[in-house]
Amino acid sequence: MSKKLNFMCVGVQKAGTSTIHDILNQHPDLSLPIYKETHFFCEDEKFEKGLQYYFDFFFKSTDSKYLGEIDPEYSFFKDSAKKIHDAFGEIKVVFILRNPVDRAFSHYLMTKRRGLENLSFQRALEDENERLVSDFDNTHFSYASRGLYLDQIINYETVFGKDNVEVLLFDDLIQNRSVFFKKLTGFIGLDYFDYNFDVKSNPASVSKNKKLSEFIYRPNRFKKAVGKLVPSKSIKNKIMFFIERNNLKETTKEDLTLDEKKRVYETYFKKEVKALEGKLMVDLTKWKY
Repeated sequence: MSKKLNFMCVGVQKAGTSTIHDILNQHPDLSLPIYKETHFFCEDEKFEKGLQYYFDFFFKSTDSKYLGEIDPEYSFFKDSAKKIHDAFGEIKVVFILRNPVDRAFSHYLMTKRRGLENLSFQRALEDENERLVSDFDNTHFSYASRGLYLDQIINYETVFGKDNVEVLLFDDLIQNRSVFFKKLTGFIGLDYFDYNFDVKSNPASVSKNKKLSEFIYRPNRFKKAVGKLVPSKSIKNKIMFFIERNNLKETTKEDLTLDEKKRVYETYFKKEVKALEGKLMVDLTKWKY
């Protein structure tokens, strides 16, 4: 297998990675997977099929000068780092960090939209440690856990070396996309490109039919039975993607009150943010309440 990735953006979830994927995808020298987030390096069923399957199934073309992937599951599932390194060696790795309070609430709203969450946000946070039993639970209910960024960063620095790991901030993506993408592409080695930054990915939305959302995301026997009638994995993905997109409608973005944000910050993230400031040598005052 001679093909290899040049870089991997490993997260974090709900930190603009869909927007970054859609903008980077404009670059003529870069190929990304057809659909963002292959989960190849965190789902054993896919990983066991090998790298040839990875490139043949997930990429439309592998002839570009640069190949990369953006998948925020890889930062949280610890074994992914070693799997990526074993496959490609010391490639460039990018983290995008978001205020962990906002990230947690955005994750909660997404899980709720998918028909998987019935608890209030506060109760879900209180019960989180007891809920995280399976990979399914860790994927959907890890609201606070995913905001503990320091260990995730150190894990990748240990595997890839500090010089190959870059940490960028979601705040900078929002405030000045041009500067943000110059930093990002400079780190991964892409030449300058005049991107169209007027991209709106994953707007605030709700499900038109909650039962349909739950069908898409929760494992069930009926879905497996129906899936057997469609032998092509590619066609299955396209069908699910189409159903999901057409089951959404835009809505007004929900937010926490200042008091709620302060309570979540004080309870779950205060020590983490202070430690990150020391590690990254950046001012994270905007993340504090």
